Amino acid sequence: MIKLAFSTLGCPNWQLTQIVENAERLGYDGVELRAVGGTLDLLSRPEFTSRNVRASREQFADRNLEVCCVDTSCNFHSTDRKERSSQVDLALKYAELAAELGAPFIRVFPDKIQVGVTREETRDYIVQSLIEIAQRLSNGVAVALETHGDFAKTESAREVVNLANHPQVRLIWDVANSVAAGDSIEQASQTVQPFLSHIHLRDAQPVSDSEHWLPVLAGNGNVSFEETLQAIAKLNYTGYVSFEWEKYWHPEIEDPEVALPNFINAIRKLQSNATKRSGAGE
Repeated sequence: MIKLAFSTLGCPNWQLTQIVENAERLGYDGVELRAVGGTLDLLSRPEFTSRNVRASREQFADRNLEVCCVDTSCNFHSTDRKERSSQVDLALKYAELAAELGAPFIRVFPDKIQVGVTREETRDYIVQSLIEIAQRLSNGVAVALETHGDFAKTESAREVVNLANHPQVRLIWDVANSVAAGDSIEQASQTVQPFLSHIHLRDAQPVSDSEHWLPVLAGNGNVSFEETLQAIAKLNYTGYVSFEWEKYWHPEIEDPEVALPNFINAIRKLQSNATKRSGAGE
């Protein structure tokens, strides 16, 4: 049985108390930390200092919620070795925070092939950075690479993780990203399966003159939740499906008070219908 979470990218201005209260009220199982109090820099937030992080973790535990992932903006595509090393160090700081919050993963990006550099060279930069992170992790937290940017196609992201060849290097399947990059949901699910640890899901639709699709409420775009759930079921996946509503980047889209219940209600309805069909077929 999958578990449901939402990324705080969808409620970027909420404070931590508001986040956990709404997660509990709406029936989510966990929260993916990305933005709190208007900033993506979680390391700067007072809730996550060494003095306060235990109390913050208890806010989740008291409501039977998990911090399912801590998101970073770290990427490893730079041609500058020092910049990549800096990103590795930053990722490790986030891994320390994840451990303190009981989260099993940090999210990182691949990300964009730079001018004058081949895909293979960029891939190798990413692979080596992931290996370095994994070798320096000592707290049980894994580093999970999202299907994103020029590595949004699941085959490209899987290649990176496969080459890293480390048990603490995993994959996050962002369904909308991979579909926008040309994957079918069924194909993508099979591609990520060996390394899959976390799933991002949102409906979205293409925008002219942009590679990035605009998030829309469930059923209004080109990302089929029903097909996604069917594909996940074939994998016997029991991790989190996290609603990544990109409100931070798109302030014009619906507010979290609308989007968060819309997502979980849409998923519950599909799950209920699938159970009814299964029962009718027995």
